Amino acid sequence: MTTATDNVRSAMAESGATSSQPSRSSAPSYLVAGVLFYGAVGWLLDQWLGTRFLVAAGVLLGGALGTYMMIVQLKRQTAAEETHASTKTSDKTSSEESE
Repeated sequence: MTTATDNVRSAMAESGATSSQPSRSSAPSYLVAGVLFYGAVGWLLDQWLGTRFLVAAGVLLGGALGTYMMIVQLKRQTAAEETHASTKTSDKTSSEESE
């Protein structure tokens, strides 16, 4: 029974079915979303306060925060992949030793 369970778990892990992490391709969306969101906030504040510089400040702030969040997300994904790879290697080693 445990062999079948292990086979199913390894197949699910290889397919990524158990992964709760978003893919690497979604990390740049933090940059785009940050620029759009903080740019929009800057535009709204410009309209409300009658200024002209807050759009640029919002875009720059959004770009900086989006870049930071993108780096954090990529580091988390890399750490999770390394942990997954080391777990997979240790599982394979322990199953070979038990045979």
